[in-house]
Amino acid sequence: MSRSYTGKKLKKNRVYSGQDLQQVYSVSANTISNWVKTGLRPSDDKRPYLFRGGCVMDFHRARQERAKTKLRPGEFKCTGCKSAVFPDVSSLEELRTKNGALMGMARCSECGCHVRKFISQADLEVFEQLHDPNTTVDSLREGKRTDLGGIWSSEEKDGHDWGGANDRILFNWQFHAGYLAEQTIDQHLAAIRFMEDVLAGKSFDHLTIRDVDVVRSALKDALAARGDGQKSRSTVSHQASHIMAFLEWLIVQDGYKRLPKDLPGYMKMPKAIYAKAMPKTDKAYLSIEEAGGFLTGMACVTTADKRARAMFAIAFLGALRADTITSLRVCHFDTENRQIIQDATASRTKNGKSLRINWFPISESFIEAVNDWVEIITKAGLRGQDALFPSFPSLKSRKDLKLLERDPVEPMTSKDAVTKAFASACRNSVVKYNPHSVKDTLAAERDRRPLTQPQRKAWSENMGHESEKITETHYGKLSDEERVELFEEIAESKPAGQRTMTNEEKIELMDNILDALNGR
Repeated sequence: MSRSYTGKKLKKNRVYSGQDLQQVYSVSANTISNWVKTGLRPSDDKRPYLFRGGCVMDFHRARQERAKTKLRPGEFKCTGCKSAVFPDVSSLEELRTKNGALMGMARCSECGCHVRKFISQADLEVFEQLHDPNTTVDSLREGKRTDLGGIWSSEEKDGHDWGGANDRILFNWQFHAGYLAEQTIDQHLAAIRFMEDVLAGKSFDHLTIRDVDVVRSALKDALAARGDGQKSRSTVSHQASHIMAFLEWLIVQDGYKRLPKDLPGYMKMPKAIYAKAMPKTDKAYLSIEEAGGFLTGMACVTTADKRARAMFAIAFLGALRADTITSLRVCHFDTENRQIIQDATASRTKNGKSLRINWFPISESFIEAVNDWVEIITKAGLRGQDALFPSFPSLKSRKDLKLLERDPVEPMTSKDAVTKAFASACRNSVVKYNPHSVKDTLAAERDRRPLTQPQRKAWSENMGHESEKITETHYGKLSDEERVELFEEIAESKPAGQRTMTNEEKIELMDNILDALNGR
């Protein structure tokens, strides 16, 4: 594993135990202890330690950035960890060079790699203090710098340092939330962290009715706000619901049973507030013809170009989200049955939903782009459980691709490649379209076609929607410009005047009806 920990991502709002970090980063308990000594701050002083995901990510990011700048006294640049580290002082050796300079050599306290550098008197003072087992790196930095180990760096920029007063109860809640899909847990945690942020990190065991009302008011304000602080009606509704559900769970937990029993009820939002909120700016999305033009305009020279084209094309072929695209495997693209298998046990899907998606009846150019890519990876030896869209480093490093028995090539953990593919497709466009806009494109295409009611229902279900209402409510809405154009057409068209039938025509009509009834 790369000791730079690239590709190892934690959820910023989640709480992790030391064992969780050991598993994610494939390190030992001693390494976690060394991280704490060099600046990683646990959520609190209790044992066993708990850590907020965002703090751990900040810690590694800060160390990697610090390795690019001047080292602090006592630090070495480790080529194994690719970051600034303090040495294992028990292995430290000092060697005087011919020119009189002092060279320090030691082992990295984390990965064991050999580190060396020319050392100064300031370094020696730090090494002397590190020999004391009761001395931590934090204590060496007190009063010299606010950002001891990179922790809370993002919060400090915003002027906040709230600690982790609620992380232990949230760690317990995560076990309770195990019945939910991973993405749903993240949404719940985002809402709970919003409440925590509004209350400036106040411990939840001291919540009052007034506190909950403040959070509710903050959601109301976000609904009416403009710009970055604005939340949509859907987001506010969901976050209020998530916070209410958390409070219902919280008030029956040990240590929190003295909280007011009616606390969750104060998160109910008035219906009028949703009606007053202005809708957000219309979402930009392509027509299916425009999407075909974008696909044709994409470069098709290098292997990277062809992968980007296939990613862009398969999004429209199956109404797929970016995360699902990057986690697909070769066996999920079924050319024989013209289907894409969305298997929640093997791919990252919304709400853990598995589905057999029929290719949408759109231009063959989308199918050809994906088939061209499948041909490339098949020739390289990929098959079955291998990633449909593997990372290029994994392809280059694997020398066993054509062996019959080997480990599969795993999918990428990030959806960044799909985002870049869409950016490449939109490079000459003023409007930039994101992967999620594909669902709007396909919803609008459904409305353009003269489909029967059962066909419209099948189209919606093929998009992964349980009902047509979801498609109608959330996707493919008319823009203000389209709405104006349609009303102009209505205004310009002259309604047909009411026609009056003559007596002769009435008699003939009745005769025809009677003949039909008598079977003549």
